Amino acid sequence: MAELTKVEEKILEKYRLSLKETSPQVMVRGSDLLNEDRLIRLFNDNLQIKYNTDKQQVLGSMLVKSYAFLAALVLYSMSVFNKGINSSIDNLFLYTEEDDPFWLPSFHFANSEVTTPASNRNEWRDEVLEVLFKQNIALMITTISKVSRVAKVILWENVALYIFWMYESTLEDKDLSEETKARIRDDFSYVVMEASPHLFGVKAKNPLAPFFHEKQNDIRKRSTCCLFYLTSKNNDRCNTCPIECISPN
Repeated sequence: MAELTKVEEKILEKYRLSLKETSPQVMVRGSDLLNEDRLIRLFNDNLQIKYNTDKQQVLGSMLVKSYAFLAALVLYSMSVFNKGINSSIDNLFLYTEEDDPFWLPSFHFANSEVTTPASNRNEWRDEVLEVLFKQNIALMITTISKVSRVAKVILWENVALYIFWMYESTLEDKDLSEETKARIRDDFSYVVMEASPHLFGVKAKNPLAPFFHEKQNDIRKRSTCCLFYLTSKNNDRCNTCPIECISPN
């Protein structure tokens, strides 16, 4: 097994990689998000205060928006470093700062060893995706959707947009070689358009593909509303919100 280098770890910190364990008072096990009672406790004890609402649908959506950075972290490592992080939900711990105005977790992996491609990178890539999505994000989305009664399509779009952002911003990095950028473009296309639905733990189709479309004025409008405006005293909406705001007279 390989490991991330110190330089790679430093780069992944901007995607909220946590390199050390912190106080257990601000720690959540990844597996806790699959326990309905513990999830409800997280809603009631932490997220209601952070997001200024007791609406379960809103809390569920905001939780997934924060959690979606995990996908950006793991896919960046896969595409840029050619290293697969063990992102199974049992290997994951989430740390937050008590004074953080939002619930923005950092991600700590108990087993920090990583995999690298052997003779067939495509097979290795599928393995990385299956652990990330089928063995983690899909399970979490299913539980949060059930508890908060927010549509899964909203939660999948929350995840998708962070993946699009990560790949598109990474391709603008002038320090990356053309060989690396070619691999990133190939992974980007595969992950969001071509990867089999079973890798995501779903049956019908790739759950990211419906949300990928051309930007208008450098903005890719969402297909669903993430409900963020319900956390704002002024009902402020994201600039990607699909719901047109009507200005008061």
